[in-house]
Amino acid sequence: MQRESRPGPPAERLDELDALRGLAAFAVLIHHAIQLIPRYETPAVPGAGWLRYTLTQLTPLRIVEMGRPAVLFFFVLSGYVLVRALLRNGSPGLGAFAAQRTIRLGLPVAVSVLLSVVLYAAFAEPALPAEWRERSLFTWLEPPTTGQVVSNIALMADNDDMRLNVVLWSLVHEWRLSLLLPLVLLFRGRVALLIAAVLAMMAIGIMGGATENRVLLGPQLHSTVAASFYFAGGLGTGAVLALAFGQDVPRLSSQGMLAAGLATLALFSMSSDLPVYAASALLIVMARQPGHLRNLLRRPLLVGLGAISFSLYLVHVPVLVATMHALHDDWRPELMAAFGTAVALTAALPMYWLVEVPSRRLARRVEKRLSRQAPRVTSPAKAPAPDWAPEGGMPSRVA
Repeated sequence: MQRESRPGPPAERLDELDALRGLAAFAVLIHHAIQLIPRYETPAVPGAGWLRYTLTQLTPLRIVEMGRPAVLFFFVLSGYVLVRALLRNGSPGLGAFAAQRTIRLGLPVAVSVLLSVVLYAAFAEPALPAEWRERSLFTWLEPPTTGQVVSNIALMADNDDMRLNVVLWSLVHEWRLSLLLPLVLLFRGRVALLIAAVLAMMAIGIMGGATENRVLLGPQLHSTVAASFYFAGGLGTGAVLALAFGQDVPRLSSQGMLAAGLATLALFSMSSDLPVYAASALLIVMARQPGHLRNLLRRPLLVGLGAISFSLYLVHVPVLVATMHALHDDWRPELMAAFGTAVALTAALPMYWLVEVPSRRLARRVEKRLSRQAPRVTSPAKAPAPDWAPEGGMPSRVA
């Protein structure tokens, strides 16, 4: 395996990573849409139950069946693109970086929570039958309260309180952990020490009550802090990848790509978070290799999906649940789920243009203003700053 060497500065945008982010967000959308459909009984055919279990639990189809591997991939990708940008541009300072991340993530989160409240007022059926309440994605189980709205917007809710947009559990950890990423620059030339620090954080989280391979937030606010320590393994994996290889990645031979592809499939099939982190790192390396995979990921449709992926991630659950409340009596579940999927994809477009893009611009302006007031730690690289990498973020086109 040899390091890829190309003359000149690195590409200003890595469209292939945008595309991967978009595909992961789409997988989460499909995962939640499927949950609106009643489970079909396994046919009484010898071996049918084993086959169903094998396909949904022991193959890469777990990404759609469980949803969790796609979110773990987001963590790894965020750590990679954010640290890669910091290595290239230098840290603006912890305060400026924290302000930028808070605005960049917080404003779209707030709008998604308020959207959920509006959709509840417009479409919620308080007397929803029990069989449909079980498929409501843990959303709108009770009327929203002011305290619930505030805690969801502030990303300070626990498992029982995160009921206006359940996907925000991942943004809780994304936001908290990304604030610490400028400190990764202290580990340049000390990758092994960074790995040890990340593993120590995971261990602290587990000792604090975060259940391996299952935890989302936790039953109480302090439990969410332990969970954030645990999920340091995700952003930490991406940070290690960026710190180890800088702006480029190792060049893989055709045999290396085949081996990496098989390993990625096998690791994504495992019901454990650590193999998924490893698979995510491999997938990032594979996507950046010149060749058919990168060319496929750079197609406009996939890059466009990546552009709206953060917005799609934020709006899809309220839209799906509103669709279920409005149509469950009149439409077949499969048609209802398909319609909700289409509406969610459509709703992501105005969310992107009207909320995400302005919040991104505001975050950049605030970061620049605050960074002028603090010394800037620069890296040796002289490459121009790209317009996509500094944001990272839970699935989104970063800018």
